[in-house]
Amino acid sequence: MRFFATPPVDGAFAELVVVHAAFAHPVPDTIGDDAAALLEPLSVGIWACQKGRVTAGSRVLITGAGPIGLVCLQTALAFGATEVVVSDVNPTRLALATELGATAVVDARAAGVDGLDPAPQVLLECSGHPAATAEAVRALDRAGRAVLVGMGSSDLPLPLPVVQERELEVTGTFRYANTWPTAIALVAAGRVDLDRLVTGVYSLEQADRALQANRLDEASVKAVVRPQT
Repeated sequence: MRFFATPPVDGAFAELVVVHAAFAHPVPDTIGDDAAALLEPLSVGIWACQKGRVTAGSRVLITGAGPIGLVCLQTALAFGATEVVVSDVNPTRLALATELGATAVVDARAAGVDGLDPAPQVLLECSGHPAATAEAVRALDRAGRAVLVGMGSSDLPLPLPVVQERELEVTGTFRYANTWPTAIALVAAGRVDLDRLVTGVYSLEQADRALQANRLDEASVKAVVRPQT
């Protein structure tokens, strides 16, 4: 398997890209091109929820409201979670999280997540921030599950006494398996709205601007590059 944009493989900023037939999935006409392009990050959210065993009635905490955190939010709700709290430092993204169905949001600039009541059963850590991760692990209920999705510092001070005393499960996630049919079905059924994440559309010649969008504009969530735009 070759994963685009992960060294030594170049990315896919081109008019045409060749993929193996095993990795090509038909998408119904009801799913637009932008949403189809975001089925890959949605697969990350689906895999994270599967690793965390999110199901009907789950209480979920998501730290980081970037594109991955927001697809994790929608996936958790689609899987039946009844409480999904999202924490971030960006008010625009927190507002979008609320619009997408978050039962509560936490502005990490002013408040923490360690006092959530009831305590979450599942943590989907999407920020990659060491301090946010450690605090969120402490917020978990007994026998809770922490899924580390965000890629951040190589040094992460986990609160091991909390992990041991509460018998928490901590796991990482990077790839995913057999998620595409689920991703396509969720979007086709209207249970996940990927178009809401698109805040900028760029041509192939503007790919550099697309890559810098989040850094230059705090209101940006997900930039999409359309070769023929």
